[in-house]
Amino acid sequence: MDETNTNGKYTPDSTSRSLTLSICDGAFATIMASLAGGVFLVGFAINVLNANTVQVGILAALPLSANLVQLLGSLILETFGRRRLVCIVFATLSRISWILILLLPLALFDGMTDFRIWLLIAFVGASSIFGSLSGVAWLEWMSDVVPPHIRGTFFGKRNMICAAAGMVAVLLGGYFLNRWEIQYGRDNPFGYLILFGIGLIGGLVSAAFLALIPDPKHVDGATKESFSWHRFSAPLRDRNFRFLVGYVGAFMFVTQMAGPFYAVYMIENLSIDFGTITWFITFATLASLFMLRIWGPIADEFGNKPILIVAGLAHALIPLSWVVAQTDAYFWPISVAHILSGAFYAAILLAHLNILIKLSPERGRSTYIAVFNGMIGLAVAIAPIVGGWFLNWTAGLSIVVGVWEINHLHLLFLLSGLLQLGVLFLLFAVHEEGAAPSRSVLLQLRNDLDPQTGIAGVSDFITIKATRTTGFVRTWDVRTDEWAARSEARMARGLDQLEARWRLFSRMKRFLWET
Repeated sequence: MDETNTNGKYTPDSTSRSLTLSICDGAFATIMASLAGGVFLVGFAINVLNANTVQVGILAALPLSANLVQLLGSLILETFGRRRLVCIVFATLSRISWILILLLPLALFDGMTDFRIWLLIAFVGASSIFGSLSGVAWLEWMSDVVPPHIRGTFFGKRNMICAAAGMVAVLLGGYFLNRWEIQYGRDNPFGYLILFGIGLIGGLVSAAFLALIPDPKHVDGATKESFSWHRFSAPLRDRNFRFLVGYVGAFMFVTQMAGPFYAVYMIENLSIDFGTITWFITFATLASLFMLRIWGPIADEFGNKPILIVAGLAHALIPLSWVVAQTDAYFWPISVAHILSGAFYAAILLAHLNILIKLSPERGRSTYIAVFNGMIGLAVAIAPIVGGWFLNWTAGLSIVVGVWEINHLHLLFLLSGLLQLGVLFLLFAVHEEGAAPSRSVLLQLRNDLDPQTGIAGVSDFITIKATRTTGFVRTWDVRTDEWAARSEARMARGLDQLEARWRLFSRMKRFLWET
């Protein structure tokens, strides 16, 4: 019988129940994040509170930049323990902070019309800080709740259910908000407040599920080891780990410098309604779910560093689609941009997490993770603000190139893509034991995605299973094998040329990092 005792301590038969509760917690937390954040929060800031680009950048930076306080969270855990209590208390505070945001458009703040956007930033910032403090405790707690031998399978299942819940929430929220704007106008705040309120309820339900999960070790202050600055600073003395933090920090900076302003471009420049925007987000989510089934086994077999190189190259080219997306023809370019972003950004985030765990020692891993997230939070905190300043500096700039008009937002997107290519050089300094060449990832990816290979495989299956093989089937089998062989040969030639260019990068690596 699955149960826990009254003080929340772990009992041996409670693992299955705890895992189910964790999935429920994640699903409802994702619903809150989808409805009380993302594109809906940006739309509220722009349409209701008249936020400018710098303010949108600050607002978008808050959830990730709040990871800076994970250093404090790690210190609290190292000193006092009680990780379950810390997680639940701060998670609840993070959710109820949104009550203040629900009050912003009401008469209570009528005399502060021009200042309400800064109040929104302050309230979202407080919620993000509480959530980040909860997150570092949650990660250490769940590492013991989930048995190691099923950890990958469980979190894969949990992430897919959470993504599905978020996708449904975004679709329904976008449809509702689109209908609300048609009826009451884009600057009416109450449609947003309804979405935020539903999200808040989802967040509180999530906290309730979280409170039902016991702690297997019931770690408290008496059982924690004494705090040591030497152990707390160990990640910064680890040379390979420093290079990893440097690369990921630089990548997050150059992507988040432009990241929040894709939504601004869709809302302000292209005047896309929220119903259509949520469909774009759905395309990205579906692409992520599909590709994660491919990226996971590739990471297990070939390592994470080559995935970061391949996915990083592809991700750097996505801003070109946003340049093609113009007022009269934006649907297909933006659809392609979201699909590619979902497919390759999923790979990058997966590889970031995997290589972080791989390069972090088992002892003191929570401190490594807190330092990692804290440093990344610093980069993300600065990036959108820099992007907003760039947009203010280039405001009004417009260049016509052929049939495309390139404005200051396009320039920011292109700059982000160019810098992403440069950031890849930092990967050369990161060592991952057992990592294969990037060519191996490309070949495996090509085999997993190439329709000609798939047709050949199906044809072989049909040929083997057929009790009577006709001349047509034999001819079809030969032809599909020829198509697959030609496709493989073309890919091999292209990869040989790409590998030759990477040899030049390797020489630059030795010059930059080994001299």
